[in-house]
Amino acid sequence: MDIKLIVVDMDGTFLNDDSQFNSESFQLLKQNCEAQHIRFVFCTGKQCERVENIVGDLAANTFIVGDSATRIKYNGDFIYNASIENQKAKEIIRAIKEIDNTQTVLACSQTGAYVLDSTSESERRLVHGSYQHVNYIKDYNDIEEDLLKITVHDAKGKCKDTADRLNYFEKDVYIVASDESWIDIAELGVNKGSTINRIQNLLQITPAETIAFGDGFNDIDLFKAAKYKVAMDNAYPELKREANLIAINNNEDGVVQTLNLLLGFK
Repeated sequence: MDIKLIVVDMDGTFLNDDSQFNSESFQLLKQNCEAQHIRFVFCTGKQCERVENIVGDLAANTFIVGDSATRIKYNGDFIYNASIENQKAKEIIRAIKEIDNTQTVLACSQTGAYVLDSTSESERRLVHGSYQHVNYIKDYNDIEEDLLKITVHDAKGKCKDTADRLNYFEKDVYIVASDESWIDIAELGVNKGSTINRIQNLLQITPAETIAFGDGFNDIDLFKAAKYKVAMDNAYPELKREANLIAINNNEDGVVQTLNLLLGFK
């Protein structure tokens, strides 16, 4: 197995259900990978800054594909941004609120995530779990920036239905329900797979030299960028059908243990 690029989703994949990871085992894995010139990528819906906060010094020399693949950050510098035009983004947000006004909508720009100040405390805690920079506003119409993405959280778990009802926007933007509770909307053609392709082109690494780990529906696009596709044991059945390997679950350090086995580090 000739691996030069490792791409790992975070929630439900690298992180356990408490949003934590085994830093010692990952540090050792990363050292072994660097010794063999294998590059590492986190690919997540979280803000890049939130990933840096979670992994700390281990973010060094690691590509962070954040904000649902609309940004690439490397050693403190953004090397790629994709955005939805301001007025189109507001049109989509209005449509989401018309479908169900109780859903939490995050309007994410290069300066942070915008959320209504009427958002409940429980939803605020959820938002801050993935976003380092959050701005509370009275009205989405007050946003003047273009948006990296729009993210929806539905505590009732009806995001697949909401995504289906937004399908008339699919000529303008990319829409995916990553699971029953989350939707991500980005610039047309921008998804985990397409952004990983940008890193592959930059590093002159092919999909045949890439391994990807995931658990959600949005990782189906990620798998298109990798020959070796690893679904976690806790992944959705739809993703498992796309995988050629199933790893132990995210609560058992499945990513690190699987890589150590495959790469011969243990």
